[in-house]
Amino acid sequence: MNAATIARRIADGDLHYALGRFETVRHIYSYALGLMRPANTDAAASVETTLFPDLSVTAVVDAVRRDSVAYGLTLPDNLVADLVRFAEDAECHDRTLPHRFRRADVVDGHLADGTPLVHGLIPSAKECATVQRIAEDPLLVRAAERFLGYRPRTMKPCLFWSFPSPVSDDERRRRGQTIDWHFDVYDFNGFLANFYLTDVDADAGPHALVRGSHTGKRLKMLLGSARTTDEAVLRQYGPDRITVIEGKAGTGFFEDAACYHRAIPPRSRERLLLQIWYS
Repeated sequence: MNAATIARRIADGDLHYALGRFETVRHIYSYALGLMRPANTDAAASVETTLFPDLSVTAVVDAVRRDSVAYGLTLPDNLVADLVRFAEDAECHDRTLPHRFRRADVVDGHLADGTPLVHGLIPSAKECATVQRIAEDPLLVRAAERFLGYRPRTMKPCLFWSFPSPVSDDERRRRGQTIDWHFDVYDFNGFLANFYLTDVDADAGPHALVRGSHTGKRLKMLLGSARTTDEAVLRQYGPDRITVIEGKAGTGFFEDAACYHRAIPPRSRERLLLQIWYS
């Protein structure tokens, strides 16, 4: 994307995609929306029933604002088991396929007819009571409020499988797998809570991000595509700021959606991820 495309997006009314990439615009948006939907500034209030009593809202928000990421989320084992059972029974969707499928239909990254798969999105995630319980957890909501500067208008859960598959990188892109470094521009702001629901190591598609890249992007990065290359990331930020997040089932982390991040394709084991988007 270039400046002309951004101008066209503005003309088409797609303001968040065109302007949400600019840090100053995000701050102005947060301030304006905060006047209409003021955040609860008491970090300790209403979090006594949280699933995550050992976390501090203030510490989480400070870490995300500094590093783009904050750690320390751990889902109870019973909730992880509930979500895995739900995901195994639910219908999955691949936007390039005309029909839906279930986890049991996938063997070695293929359907029975030989169709390769890279992921399976679960459209019914928002109907799962356990997903809703997590998304509405008072600590998560309060952290999102404090980070965004207003009560979130959107709370969107996304639950999906990622499968090891022999397809090319271009085929992964065609199917919507975000294997390239990118930052999100679905809205003016985005605060994410991510949870691994299966054990994730280097072979199971860990999430990668560039610490601190939510701020200070060069103008060329802002006026160009939201995607960029490995070379551009290394040149701008250096290798020491690239973080690959691994963890046992139940491991979670917060993330500023404006940072550069990417999906590493699984090599030999599938991954199940729950992501909750607040904006």
